[in-house]
Amino acid sequence: MSFNKRLCVESLLVTLFMTLGIVGWKVARGMWMTATYVPDISQSYSSVANLQSQVAFGAVVRWDAGLILLYAAGFILFAAAYYGIRTGFRRWKQHS
Repeated sequence: MSFNKRLCVESLLVTLFMTLGIVGWKVARGMWMTATYVPDISQSYSSVANLQSQVAFGAVVRWDAGLILLYAAGFILFAAAYYGIRTGFRRWKQHS
């Protein structure tokens, strides 16, 4: 089985741009939500029993080797799936 270099590069680039797009969307959405957030101060202290003693900000993510390998495997699997689908469409188109 031979590999199409152009299609391999295209698969990696599509996967990279899709990943960057998802991350960029999350960053832009977080920035927009931060800029437009208006706390309701009048209702914050309606009950003294529910006062918070700490402020949570974001999520805690530990970047260990397992998580990095999981993301790398997902990236490679998505690129391979894209390559397979594009190759299948090309073969189907040639046979039609």
